[in-house]
Amino acid sequence: MDAVLLDGAAERGALTEDVRLADELAQGLRSQALREGRDLARVAVGGVREEVTHDLSMLRRVSAADTWSGASYERIAETFAPIHDRVVEALAIESGARVLDVACGTGGVALRAARAGAHVTGIDVSADQLAKARRAAEEEGITIRFDEGDCQELPYGDAEFDAVASAFGAIFAPDQERTGAELARVCRPAGRLALTAWPKDEWSDVSERAGRTFPPGPDSREWAREEHVRNLLGDAFDLELQTGVWRIEAASGEALWELASTSMPPLRAWLAEQSDEARAHAERVYLEHLASGVLARDYVLVLGTRR
Repeated sequence: MDAVLLDGAAERGALTEDVRLADELAQGLRSQALREGRDLARVAVGGVREEVTHDLSMLRRVSAADTWSGASYERIAETFAPIHDRVVEALAIESGARVLDVACGTGGVALRAARAGAHVTGIDVSADQLAKARRAAEEEGITIRFDEGDCQELPYGDAEFDAVASAFGAIFAPDQERTGAELARVCRPAGRLALTAWPKDEWSDVSERAGRTFPPGPDSREWAREEHVRNLLGDAFDLELQTGVWRIEAASGEALWELASTSMPPLRAWLAEQSDEARAHAERVYLEHLASGVLARDYVLVLGTRR
């Protein structure tokens, strides 16, 4: 698995006032070998504005759009800022480069690439998130093309982009082989790829204890396994896997739970389907895990150079 700031404290229990900034991590962008354990993304929760081919692929798009729309995703995306910075730096973007941000969400990577002088296209299945991304670009006076579409069927030509990125986005597509093939298809020879993925971790275990269920099909966490990624992308890219830690801090577990339960789209969608009893049980489990006011998760950064 990246917004415009405003004072949302009244509606979110004074979250903005409660949250303290963590370290800036000036060293957080150096290359890091897989399995090293340094923190690379330590940020505090911030307040942001909450505003709102073929038949089978169309059904997938509708379902995914429902899942990823409606939540205040821009709030959690804001905490990914150091990761977005790292992704853009890894792509070594030059002025005039053609960059594609796949499953761009509210535009965290796309905006940064455009600031670096790239010609940027962002694509996402959620019209809701795209509207927020367009608004953010307009408010900065940045020109970015945002398209609604499916990363399993990218509507672009072969080798059309110099760099392709996806921050916690393309990994959630149901057809992983097809998604990997599309990422490779649109990237020119010697072009760069950067995507991030969540591994199976303590947060996964907490979710299971909370009773959370996941739709059948491929597991997005497989993108964090080196062997699996090489099977998906290794024929097309020379690959390197690096690691990092995403970390957010707030004054209370309640503040973190409010953020997670309202701005993580899959979690929010799952909670909305639960009975009062099941939802209360889930909240107790998550709050126990978040009691310290800290949420930290490892992530994997997959870097590739197109052959």
